[in-house]
Amino acid sequence: MNISDKDRKQLWAKSGNMCAICKRRLFLPNEEGQEYNIGEECHIISKTPNSPRHMSNLRNYDTYDNLILLCCEHHKEIDDINNICLYPPKRLYEIKDKHEKWVHDTLQQEKKHKNVDMGEILRKLDLVNYHG
Repeated sequence: MNISDKDRKQLWAKSGNMCAICKRRLFLPNEEGQEYNIGEECHIISKTPNSPRHMSNLRNYDTYDNLILLCCEHHKEIDDINNICLYPPKRLYEIKDKHEKWVHDTLQQEKKHKNVDMGEILRKLDLVNYHG
């Protein structure tokens, strides 16, 4: 089974186009201004036997719940045989949850900030119109 469009979109949207570990943007401009992708959709529980964090009893490995969005460097780091003990599934789930909460909270703060600024502008316009 492959990752569905729905799961893929959910992963990228909730991750804010950033690596869950370093928060690096995953689409970067090259010298000519063309964007290229360094993001990788990584399995938390691997579907391939003898791979990092493999468990044979998972029903579907390719769902949003089992994926984390990382830059290519951090994907390599979490799957490196010398780092497996540093990145057990529980820790990766925590990293994912914390990152997605940070993205959500950051967007909410930005929205709140813009609403406050717009409110000030509207009040000033009303004041100008009233006295004009």
